[in-house]
Amino acid sequence: MEILIVASVSITVVHSLAPDHYLPFVAIGKARKWSAGKTLALSGIAGTVHVLTSIILGMLLILGIDLLGFAEAVERSSPLLLIAIGIGCAILSVIKGHHHAHSASTLMLLLILGLSPCVPLIPLMLAARTAAEIVGVAASFAVATISTIVALRYLSYKAFKPPEFLRRREDLVAGLIIAAVGVLNYLIETKHESHKA
Repeated sequence: MEILIVASVSITVVHSLAPDHYLPFVAIGKARKWSAGKTLALSGIAGTVHVLTSIILGMLLILGIDLLGFAEAVERSSPLLLIAIGIGCAILSVIKGHHHAHSASTLMLLLILGLSPCVPLIPLMLAARTAAEIVGVAASFAVATISTIVALRYLSYKAFKPPEFLRRREDLVAGLIIAAVGVLNYLIETKHESHKA
């Protein structure tokens, strides 16, 4: 059980370091002038949904319901959705001006980051032999994921200070950052797929 828990925490921390897990939230939070508390609260919500989606997917597989192909498709499409949201926010900020294209893009971002499951968790849940091991893997994954995501978003939020010349262009910059994170994730995913083939 200890090996499974160590593996779960290790995979979680490495997985959570992907920029799409924290940079889009920080970019949106800075553009909307959210407080650190609001940014972290929304981060916690998205992290919790991400954890629940991953654990539910693992439990369904254990029960013989295979949705892994669907989960992988969602995970593969999330970089493209980030690109679309980022470009959409940037274009709307130019057309409509500062602070107009907000609640819909925030909700979309929460859904994309929250509902995209952590597929690497699934083999660990399947490797667990008892209910206690499954609970141990799921609990360690949940604590490590939410803690890492919230910590990275907090550090990024505190570290990022937009320069003065970007004043009143925060939405444009946030959109471009979100799109750039989507492009980066897409390139990483494409390279990973080519190595698997």
